[in-house]
Amino acid sequence: MTHVILGHCCKDASCVRVCPQNCIHPVPGEPGFESAETLFIDPRSCIDCTACVEACPASAIKPEQALTVTESPYAARNREFYAQAPAPANRRPHRTTFDQPLGRPGDGLTVAVVGSGPAAMYTVRELLRRSTSIRVTVYEQYGTVGGLLHRGVSREHVGIREMIRLFDVPFHDDRVTIVANTEIGVDVSVDELRTRFDAVILACGASQPRRPGSAADLDAPVGSDDGIYQAIDILVTENCEESGFRPPAPLGPTCVVVGAGNVGFDVVRWAANTRTRGPAGTRIAQVVVLSRSAPDRASFTPSAFYELLELADTEILIDGAGSAPSPHADNPLLRDLARLPVADLNFAELNSADQGAARVATDARLRVLLSFEQEVTDLRRNAAGGVTVTTKAGRTFRADSAVCATGFTTKRIDGVPLDERGAIPNHRGQVTSHGEPLHNLYVVGWAKRGATGGVGDNRACASETVAQLARTVAARL
Repeated sequence: MTHVILGHCCKDASCVRVCPQNCIHPVPGEPGFESAETLFIDPRSCIDCTACVEACPASAIKPEQALTVTESPYAARNREFYAQAPAPANRRPHRTTFDQPLGRPGDGLTVAVVGSGPAAMYTVRELLRRSTSIRVTVYEQYGTVGGLLHRGVSREHVGIREMIRLFDVPFHDDRVTIVANTEIGVDVSVDELRTRFDAVILACGASQPRRPGSAADLDAPVGSDDGIYQAIDILVTENCEESGFRPPAPLGPTCVVVGAGNVGFDVVRWAANTRTRGPAGTRIAQVVVLSRSAPDRASFTPSAFYELLELADTEILIDGAGSAPSPHADNPLLRDLARLPVADLNFAELNSADQGAARVATDARLRVLLSFEQEVTDLRRNAAGGVTVTTKAGRTFRADSAVCATGFTTKRIDGVPLDERGAIPNHRGQVTSHGEPLHNLYVVGWAKRGATGGVGDNRACASETVAQLARTVAARL
């Protein structure tokens, strides 16, 4: 028997550090680590010691014999990864190098961390590890720490949401102070923080949702009267039920989701699980998911796709008028995509919401149409009361509502530069302006590298930023 890493692996790499057999790869710094969806356990050398199970913050490791039917493909994926890898004896063991301390003992450095999501949590952990006398102040815009891990991760992703327990130790350390309900750039400026603290680390994430085409109002809230919604607003509303506020949901019977990443698929899952809430005439019965990319470059992960297939009373279809996945591809995900039923052109071209409603009026299942290579160039409210979506390929989709799930960019803050990607320019985490480093200003997480990577990717990201801070402090001594 061996242990298996599941699809919601966070790549935190805590498991790598405790494995006595060095049988979990790729490790940080190895080829393929950045692009890998998950880490993998070598079944040839795993001794079932369970050390990785206890270390995994996402509860994403199970013994093979305990896998469910839907989890069993991950055992095959672990075996396939090592079928093309050298034997364990040829691998170089992962070693932890000595980390430069942050200042001298007793210096009492003060650091402000802006944000309290996963990037901030790993940053605080790294700061505390490198200095015993440091004082860290965490500024959080809302009343609860956790960032999008608390507010934006679907309730369906139980393992990822459980990672919130990682915040307990660093955020309850007596060297750390939390200042809640304080928005940087509104309640206090970055320049003021730079004056008050020895260093300021921006861990504010890429929280500004992108809106495609000509839809102008990026800050339009969920339930806005133009029928165009933001995916993150829907997920936050579902995750923060304690607020007692639930704005109107996107209308049906037909809804277009712009963006086919994991967040877009989370919206589909939300629609499948909540579509009976509203009046019968406005319930979502048909979802069209528009992917800017071709199937072989799609941004959703295999685990997100297979979770979609598990939805009850839901039919997943491929738009025959879009780019089709190849049934002969080497990638097993593409082959599974190619096995889905293909919808005809008339179904794909939603000429009116009424026609869409007529097609699904006698079908109790939610119909989900995946349409590839459909980059949206225009998205707007139409005169009939619904929305019209136009793509670069010349397609027009008309529906009752649309949900934007096209990613995020960093919200502009006075005194902080932004590059063309919507990220904060930096060198190893130290913020730069026109190529020159800015004194005592640093960045970590999505704001540093763009809206890519999962929760665990912030561990190495935070380590790099704090290491750069440590080098800068050492150079001043």
